Amino acid sequence: MKTQLQEILLRGLDEEIEAKHDLRGKINAPAKGWLRAVREALGLSQRDIAARMRIRQQPYASMEKREADGTVSLSTLRRAADALDCELVYFLVPKEQAAKSFAELATRDDAALKHLRATEHSMALEGQAVGDLPAMPAPQSPAPENDEKTSRP
Repeated sequence: MKTQLQEILLRGLDEEIEAKHDLRGKINAPAKGWLRAVREALGLSQRDIAARMRIRQQPYASMEKREADGTVSLSTLRRAADALDCELVYFLVPKEQAAKSFAELATRDDAALKHLRATEHSMALEGQAVGDLPAMPAPQSPAPENDEKTSRP
């Protein structure tokens, strides 16, 4: 079961992701990374951005490569974005197939809640259910089966 603090945090996160759900699947990173795409769109050279960051061109070129490879740190990306007069914006949302909200995601794997639901079910069979448990999250779609593993000789 979630603590009161967890419930407050989950409610806050869920309020934050409301608008971000709509962005899911609409924003695709440029193939060679945002740093390079923005820099080239602004007509700037790597040397220009490196000068703004007070580093040499080669380390900046390495940043662009690491961003494209997905290995750049957030702090480095934030510094580079600042040099481009941009903001770094990032967020996490639950996977669409996993849950619609963080609260639902937290509830899905709550062992104590599963135990309570089993108890509630037993009580319901005896006509003594309380009915105050949170709604069950929608079932997840099953993972695709691998024909090689499931087929028998």
